[in-house]
Amino acid sequence: MKKQAILAIVLLISLSTFSQKAHRVMGWKISKDIPKNELKLNLGTSIFGLFPEISYERILNSDISAGVSTGVGLDSDSYPYNFSIMPYFRWFFGGSSENLQKYGAGFFIEVNGAIVSNPDNSYYDHSTETMRTKNELGAGLGLAIGWKYLSSNNWVGEVYFGSGREFTHDSAYGRVGITIGKRF
Repeated sequence: MKKQAILAIVLLISLSTFSQKAHRVMGWKISKDIPKNELKLNLGTSIFGLFPEISYERILNSDISAGVSTGVGLDSDSYPYNFSIMPYFRWFFGGSSENLQKYGAGFFIEVNGAIVSNPDNSYYDHSTETMRTKNELGAGLGLAIGWKYLSSNNWVGEVYFGSGREFTHDSAYGRVGITIGKRF
């Protein structure tokens, strides 16, 4: 009996010292690694605005993420930019890492920057006697709020809206999206 008790104690100690990294989700320990990368497509601007926008996001912490979004304008009449690059930083609300149901999901506030190309500057070229459009780069800062849903098989859906101020042309830009993507 004494040998069995010592064997059980040694076995428990060895199991606890060589255990895998575990995460807590809803009070349950999960031993697999949590995926922290996302790739998404903005359906709202791609379908309605003719401005396909692809985003990459990295989950840095249970309630903080950073990413970059880039888009290209297919029709300058329906969307005001030729292209844009928007880095962003998101802060998710929902409590501490112990009681968050899903990492990097739920209600969020976003701070973003923007580098955009404006085709608005038209001028008359006297040498060729035609109207030309000159592309100008603009930069700005903005805020957005939104909601991110994460499914059990790591599909991501987002809805967000916000705006920002472009400092180069003293104008505003919108940040609106309905996105779908995959966390990996």
